[in-house]
Amino acid sequence: MIRLDLDPIIFSIGHFHVGWYGTFIAIGVAVGLWLSVREAKRRGIVSGEIYDGALWGIVAGLIGARLFHVVDNWDTYAANPMAIFGTAGLAIYGALIGGFIAAVLYARVRRLGLGQLLDATAPAVPLAQAIARIGCFINGDNYGVATNPPLPWSIVWTNPNAMVPDHTIAYQPAQLYEVVWNLFVFALIWKLRDRVRGNGVLFLVYATLYSFGRFFISYVREDNIYFANFRQAQIIAFIVMALAVPLAVWLNHQGDLGQRSKRIVGVES
Repeated sequence: MIRLDLDPIIFSIGHFHVGWYGTFIAIGVAVGLWLSVREAKRRGIVSGEIYDGALWGIVAGLIGARLFHVVDNWDTYAANPMAIFGTAGLAIYGALIGGFIAAVLYARVRRLGLGQLLDATAPAVPLAQAIARIGCFINGDNYGVATNPPLPWSIVWTNPNAMVPDHTIAYQPAQLYEVVWNLFVFALIWKLRDRVRGNGVLFLVYATLYSFGRFFISYVREDNIYFANFRQAQIIAFIVMALAVPLAVWLNHQGDLGQRSKRIVGVES
């Protein structure tokens, strides 16, 4: 059993707090954007398209993350509707789905190749997720189930600012499980980025791999049960895998996600 007494708040100025949670999310976004631009250049994509698209994706991702969190905890927010407009509580699948919808709309508006655009971001997304989850771990957010008796690697968040409901109980470090899984997905996607055929396939491989891992990690998380003992993330993960796998197989042999789009490459200015 490991006791963690690290304060989630780095420093405060009056009522304004700077925490590890937001800091690691910001680092994850910055690293993800840097890697996406690097990969885009390698693929012959104008880096400006990534920067512009990232703005769409970040805004839509935040909205989606908050919306999915509110839906998952509706009983709490139904009793206090004004809390819906707060910032405490984000759901990763909401961020990913919101970002994906933004990418689809952005590609359509700018007449870009959707598959190429998504593939350029495929290695960056799991790496950014892994970095952001470190912030969740320090924050005591998205914690795992209580362990009794404790496992050797169970965590007791003893700092009173940590978000766990009980600072004396040992929990599964579900956040760290996801860090490890995301790093594995990143490493695999990085090796596959020049080996898969069909624009959009690499991103679909990422979506499948992440969803596979998240499905099983959710079993050790304190999430609400929705249907047949499944959590929200597990239901979404199953749907994503059911759609992504056959589509990836089809694209690998037949087509290109967004191949009718006319513009994606250009001369870097």
